[in-house]
Amino acid sequence: MEFEGIPFEVIRRRVKYSRVEFKHSGTGLRVIVPSSVNPLKVLEENRKSILKKYHKLMGQIETAENMPIADWNDDEFSAVVSLYIERYSRQLKVTMREIKFRKMKRRWGSCRSDGIVTFNRCLQLVPEHLIGYIVFHELAHLVVRGHNRKFKALIASEFPDYRQLGKELTLYGLKLLS
Repeated sequence: MEFEGIPFEVIRRRVKYSRVEFKHSGTGLRVIVPSSVNPLKVLEENRKSILKKYHKLMGQIETAENMPIADWNDDEFSAVVSLYIERYSRQLKVTMREIKFRKMKRRWGSCRSDGIVTFNRCLQLVPEHLIGYIVFHELAHLVVRGHNRKFKALIASEFPDYRQLGKELTLYGLKLLS
């Protein structure tokens, strides 16, 4: 089925409120509704915001397609990550129990409270400045849990342009993680 040329699927769940969301890959729309609700009515009621988000997403996907892919080999990538871990763990006065690498579908990294930090293998395909940003971001979680005001202030102290870096990572995410 399509809505204004956008493919969509209807998901009926035991939810209180209907919602509309784009699939992570940007290729379609999900309409999540309780069994008693007409999904076409939900789409029509949200037409303006759906079209606005869709056009923004399509522009981002187009931009992402033109972004350069880094070509780090495994040794180079490990060396770069190690360099940033050493630098930022000293700066933040934190220690990690373990560092892991694995392929993730939606995240660049994760940090557990027990000191295990995991990085997405797809980071091997992004420019070095974004690797440094992700390493700092994950290690900062060993200082401040969550993404609250204090966390953002810590991130901004090292990366004043963190919002722009986040946008850049979003574009790489559309290109690499979908």
